[in-house]
Amino acid sequence: MRSLLALLALSAGCALPVVSAGTFLPAGDLQKGQVHVSLSMEAGRVLAGPSDVPDRTVAPQTSKWEVLTWVASDASIRWQVLYHLAFEAQVKLSNPISPFTPALVGGALGARLRLYDLQQGEGLAFEIGTRFVGVGVEQELVRSQDGRTQTDLWKYRAFGVEVPLIATYRVSPQLALTGSPFLRAYWIRAWHETFQADGTEMLNRLQWTPVLAAGLGASIAMDFGAIQVAPGCALELATRAGPQAPTKLIVEPGISVGVRF
Repeated sequence: MRSLLALLALSAGCALPVVSAGTFLPAGDLQKGQVHVSLSMEAGRVLAGPSDVPDRTVAPQTSKWEVLTWVASDASIRWQVLYHLAFEAQVKLSNPISPFTPALVGGALGARLRLYDLQQGEGLAFEIGTRFVGVGVEQELVRSQDGRTQTDLWKYRAFGVEVPLIATYRVSPQLALTGSPFLRAYWIRAWHETFQADGTEMLNRLQWTPVLAAGLGASIAMDFGAIQVAPGCALELATRAGPQAPTKLIVEPGISVGVRF
């Protein structure tokens, strides 16, 4: 698999990760000037794969690129620039479960607006976020049969926006419970090119197609000094790219590990 870097200003299928486990980190934790850096990993949060391209020649070997065979991971930084406003940036990685090799595929820029703050460091807090995401991926499969060789090349481009509402109840300085309903709207384009040894080439395209999703994420944040560990899970009802693609319910477990300073 070869991956292409997408535009950072733009940032479940195949190798196009979207919302990350870091989306559901607690609201109200950061004070003005503080920074939170985290690494997140989530299974099954993907957008489109070879079977989504309108093509009847998809090889069985591409099954490793379909839903639930990928892990989306990312590195995020969140800066509380004002009392009510935080900026965030994210580098997106993606990797198949086998072989487990991360690849740079895109990024995101966004912000969080604090609607209601913790009282004396505990209780409820609410934030609403907006994130613009861009992803680009290229995958290659070389297959041989009866002395013939064919190269299959898939290319994906996606951009969109994510809007989570983050609601947190901080039980104590060491424990916070977070629920996050979210909406996502994406546009995806894909190509499937085949190259045969005799020079024959074929091309199938999925033109820009909307991918819509709504879901609910939940996490439990445990603080060990400056280190925060937040396992969580999301349930997402998502349309699939491609003509007449069915809507699917996707379960996406994940974990985030971060440091606040």
